[in-house]
Amino acid sequence: MVSLTTWRKKPHEVPKFFRLSEYRLSKLQVRLAKKSKHSKPWKILKRKIAKLYQLIARQRLDWQLKLAYHLFSDVSVIFLEDLQISNLVRRCKAKLGDNGQFMPNGQSANSGLNKFLQDAATINFLIF
Repeated sequence: MVSLTTWRKKPHEVPKFFRLSEYRLSKLQVRLAKKSKHSKPWKILKRKIAKLYQLIARQRLDWQLKLAYHLFSDVSVIFLEDLQISNLVRRCKAKLGDNGQFMPNGQSANSGLNKFLQDAATINFLIF
């Protein structure tokens, strides 16, 4: 999925930093759940998880800075579309059937899009 296209129709692929680290993160969180809270091993794992989140955030920031430099070195004017990302990543409302059971509402299909939009972190790109 491409989220950035220049006027020359040149697409810029958005790296999926969270998706690449998701497996490592889930393994650390499973290990953390098995530790007793506030013990020394729990604190060590908590620090490792925080470092992994920090790595993901720094990778995104580095990519955005490099892309912004690349785009602004070529052109003098940039137009941006004002998207309400918070509305796009909102969970779908639950649907109740006639018998009180929950009906399919498309949330499982929407969860992949939610992860992609949050991983792209376009709001940080607008700040530059």
